[in-house]
Amino acid sequence: MTRLVAKLKTSRTAYKLEVKGKLTLPYSARQLAKGEALRSGDLATGEDGQVYEIVAQPEKLLHIECPAPREAAIVGYVLGNGHVPAQIGKGFVRILHVPELEAAFPSLGVKVSRVEAPFEPDLGQAPHHHHHHHDHDHDHDHGHDHDHGHDHHHGHKHD
Repeated sequence: MTRLVAKLKTSRTAYKLEVKGKLTLPYSARQLAKGEALRSGDLATGEDGQVYEIVAQPEKLLHIECPAPREAAIVGYVLGNGHVPAQIGKGFVRILHVPELEAAFPSLGVKVSRVEAPFEPDLGQAPHHHHHHHDHDHDHDHGHDHDHGHDHHHGHKHD
């Protein structure tokens, strides 16, 4: 199978495109090197120079019910904390099957079931990159000092 290199950003009708065929791929294989995800119906070029239509392959997913704000908040917190890609629907969220989450949600009062369906996440499509924050000292010279001529009295003397 050819390796996909780029998503076509143009409309299917903008140019006379010859689509070589359809590629049915799981979510993990629809991730491009630039961190972009392909969705069902997208057109992408392969390293062979051909254009392919992408079809999302059915996968084992967890269907998490979110009928009320309480469940939605719990699910959002747990998935967000783990940076888990999620497909959001009306009253539900779907994620790739994770046994630990399948076991954890019922203990939090959230119903979970297994389904097999194409996975088209709405959020978290790009691979997660950890950002490390460092303290940096920055000198700012604004051409004036920051003493604006007022004193602070604290009821005691400073030597």
